[in-house]
Amino acid sequence: MNFLESLKSAIKSLQGNKIRSFLTMLGIIIGITSVITMSAIGRGAQENITGNLKEGGYGKFTISVDKTDSEFRWKYMITDEIIDGLKKSGKFKNVSPNINSRFVVKIGNRNEMLSVSVTNKDFEEIDRITLLYGRNILSFEYELREKVMVLDHLTAANLFGSAEAAVGQNLDMASGRNASYISYKIVGVFKNPLEQLIKIMGGRRIPRFARIPIDTYDKMFAKNSGEYTNIIVEAIDPEKVAESMNEAKVVMEELTGISDLYEVTTLSNAAESFDSILSSLNMFVSFVAAISLLVGGIGVMNIMLVSVIERTKEVGIRKAIGATNRDILIQFLMESIILTGFGGIFGILIGVFLGMGIGIFVGIPPVFSLIYVFGSMLVSMVIGIIFGVTPARKAANLNPVDALRSE
Repeated sequence: MNFLESLKSAIKSLQGNKIRSFLTMLGIIIGITSVITMSAIGRGAQENITGNLKEGGYGKFTISVDKTDSEFRWKYMITDEIIDGLKKSGKFKNVSPNINSRFVVKIGNRNEMLSVSVTNKDFEEIDRITLLYGRNILSFEYELREKVMVLDHLTAANLFGSAEAAVGQNLDMASGRNASYISYKIVGVFKNPLEQLIKIMGGRRIPRFARIPIDTYDKMFAKNSGEYTNIIVEAIDPEKVAESMNEAKVVMEELTGISDLYEVTTLSNAAESFDSILSSLNMFVSFVAAISLLVGGIGVMNIMLVSVIERTKEVGIRKAIGATNRDILIQFLMESIILTGFGGIFGILIGVFLGMGIGIFVGIPPVFSLIYVFGSMLVSMVIGIIFGVTPARKAANLNPVDALRSE
């Protein structure tokens, strides 16, 4: 019996019991669908969450003074003069103080924390935001130390019913729970950079962001000190950020006469670490989903063993008219591969459509990987071989005399 005849015989045998064949494939279909869907949604969420973080840290680094160092003195704080020196060196694209503070705002009947970035024109270039409504802070508002702010759209919607309605409104903020509230005018609303992460977490905890002019902050909270513990620098060439960091160390030493006190750290480390965590989590979820493939494989083996028992007499007849052990082995093995192969194809198709549907529903564009798609197909075929060998071998080794006597 040649290969084509074995294939036809295997298909005919499976068509003889369509319902059982479908139910056998169902385990493989569910397993492949789970892997494709979970991996696509997981990778989509990963890229949505970390994409903005990576972009925000690409080609940028911070310079900070280590206040815990035994050699630290207050005179070693980073000043406006040092920042101007870094700018005038011509080796960096933008340099800005990097100040993030926590303020208290009233949302409904609750006091919640608002993460406020202190900004200037250089900072706006380094850490860009996507404005949705209104405008950004203007030059004269920086110079006149106006009490204006831009607010993230999720917080704006919570406070004023819609993000668009927040433009022109006033928001009262306090630098601490016992501090007095100060009113800031909202001139613009920007997209919350962690919107996708918030959706995945169910929106229970919403990180809230705002920006106010650096001169306003300096006047009201820093008492016009012009001294900073942390600054942010953007390299001229993002691909050469490591070289730019080394240049920053040299320039800092030239400007201050101090070495080994200022720490230079790339911003991409945190994003890469978070990306690594999400990638590991995505792989774990996909692995858990793949366990159903093992269950489906066991189902295939179980049904094939039942099929061997039911068709014992058929095997005996075929052997009596000249079929070899190899012919019997190939036929039963081919039946197993067909079941898992078609199960894999249907699973991939359903997984793609299901992933797209879930992506639209939760607002996360799925990212389908050809590795997962072809890998799932390959795995389903391998499962057909592995779990089909035992039943096929059992059928091939049947004694034709005993097989013909069976009822």
